[in-house]
Amino acid sequence: MSFEETTTEAHERRIVRCSSCRAKIIWFKTGAGKNMPVDADTVEPEDAELDLSRHKSHFATCPNANQHRRK
Repeated sequence: MSFEETTTEAHERRIVRCSSCRAKIIWFKTGAGKNMPVDADTVEPEDAELDLSRHKSHFATCPNANQHRRK
């Protein structure tokens, strides 16, 4: 089953595009309250909390991640 076949409307509304590489991402709050982008294809529609054992940080996969790092 593909990603498009398993998604829901609410899940689709959470998906945005990375501003530099245009990949599909979903934002989660970390335990420290910071926002973290994760690759949308690692998120199930029912996922409400960040789980780093399953969700892949978009900082690890974005070819332009260095543009978004704080100095």
